[in-house]
Amino acid sequence: MRIAVIGAGGTGGYYGAQLQRSGQEVAFIARGGHLAAMRERGLRVESAVAEPLMLNVRATHRPEEIGPVDLVLFTVKSYHTQEAARLLPPLIGGDTAVVTLQNGVDNVEVLIEAAGRGHVLGGLCRIFSTIAAPGVIRQTGGPRSVVFGELEGAFTPRATSILEAFQTAEIPTELSRHILVDMWEKYLFITAQGGMTALTRLPIGAILATPETREVYLDAASEVAAVGRAHGVAIPADERERVLKFAQALDPGLYSSLYHDLIHGNRMEVEALPGNVVRLGKRYGLPTPVCRAIYATLLPHDLAAQQKRN
Repeated sequence: MRIAVIGAGGTGGYYGAQLQRSGQEVAFIARGGHLAAMRERGLRVESAVAEPLMLNVRATHRPEEIGPVDLVLFTVKSYHTQEAARLLPPLIGGDTAVVTLQNGVDNVEVLIEAAGRGHVLGGLCRIFSTIAAPGVIRQTGGPRSVVFGELEGAFTPRATSILEAFQTAEIPTELSRHILVDMWEKYLFITAQGGMTALTRLPIGAILATPETREVYLDAASEVAAVGRAHGVAIPADERERVLKFAQALDPGLYSSLYHDLIHGNRMEVEALPGNVVRLGKRYGLPTPVCRAIYATLLPHDLAAQQKRN
């Protein structure tokens, strides 16, 4: 399978490397120092569950050098979606699948506009992974699992081929008939996880160990679930129990990518995570006090990071 990875960071770098290791033909689209390092030294993946992996990789910032592929893994940060979507046209062939493994739930529509609805599949991943240094990906936790599916729920031949490729790479993968619901399920978890670890500067274990803080963590998840249902997504009831069960299974020392970006002075996905919840809450007349507090508290840091980059 010919695969292009747009966004060779913690998510795309990790999964792209595993797919290449298993024999798939992978090309990475990146930029800056990370691209330069991959071209010069290759891509190194340090994992919490395996020995370090070092690969010589094909890396470029020009998708036209790659041409049409079978699969595009779209893994950029949500705030780069519009910009990165413009890279898609040279990669699109007759039956190309574009699978988003991004945080948030509003990226799908951007990709549909850029590539056409027939090419876009929803997806999510559960992994804690970052760029440790240019050319180095560090996976620190999470089940590393991937869930994806056609937007209409069909099990198509191309979806089945993607499933087989991920399974061959020993990535726990599920093909879903209700991927938009699955994406919202992840969204309510990562909004709570990201928001509260960033807000408190504490890992999930400390948050769960403090009853008052744990309840606010679960309140954030319930706010996301409420706006999702108002938005027409069939999110099952009892989201607090599901989120708590998943959180309790994590390494108690884990934080989140939102926390990681905050403490390193990077841009954060505040608009795609708590910000989107606040906006949807206003649209549907639903209170979102926890997400609003998280958004308002983190937004000045995000704006400062954007100014620093400019």
